[in-house]
Amino acid sequence: MVTSDLSYPQVVSREEWLQARAILLDQEKELTRTRDRLNTARRELPMDHIKEKYIFDSPDGPKSLLDLFAGRLQLIVYHFMWRWEKGEPLDNPCPGCSGWADEITRGHFNRLHSRNTTLALVSRAPLGKIVPFKKRMGWTIPWYSSFGNSFNYDFHVTIDKSVAPVIYNYRTPAEHEAAGSSGYLEGEQPFDLPGLSCFLRKGNDVYHTYSTYGRGTETTGGDYYLLDLTALGRQEDWEKPDGRSADKNLPRPDLNPYPDEYPPL
Repeated sequence: MVTSDLSYPQVVSREEWLQARAILLDQEKELTRTRDRLNTARRELPMDHIKEKYIFDSPDGPKSLLDLFAGRLQLIVYHFMWRWEKGEPLDNPCPGCSGWADEITRGHFNRLHSRNTTLALVSRAPLGKIVPFKKRMGWTIPWYSSFGNSFNYDFHVTIDKSVAPVIYNYRTPAEHEAAGSSGYLEGEQPFDLPGLSCFLRKGNDVYHTYSTYGRGTETTGGDYYLLDLTALGRQEDWEKPDGRSADKNLPRPDLNPYPDEYPPL
């Protein structure tokens, strides 16, 4: 399929392409070195002792935050957004979070577990909403409900100014406004937002070592990083150069379906 109005990359000779690619390679290598330095700085962060006694609902009964480690040394929690309307949980969660989890749940566990690390999902939705959707997706990843405790609020992934100060990705509403990211905070409160939090245990004591939010969760890789290598990228409106967004020049796919809504391969 060819679309005449698509903004294609410039056509050059093989030699010119190699010259341009060599320049980009230098930039990629610098990014890799920068990422290595950033990862070192992340590992050097101090840690915060978690003293709150959170209790999570699971199909196997109540679980403490320590229980979520499943006997391993580290825990990564994905703050899985649930969809709410007028203060009530809907039947289905966030499609974007579902896509992220679908990629993760079908392959990452062996390497994580061999390195003494557990990955789990936590949502504010009641367990009765989580279990049917998990069954529908066919996932085996542990998924816990924080409904009724303050976990989501303490880690600033549920926005409700009547319960806790509004802070997301370490920014206040005024700071989001100044940064042009106030869209995160739009919507009828309370509502959930995505994030990743990492914990480390020392005996039976649990420490918080890291959290990231918004696009920071993309650092786990997945299809976004593969699409970023291509000429058309993610085909979303915000990307540059202009003219390669799917809704302008290509049949627009559903950019955020649930995993079981994709056409068969």
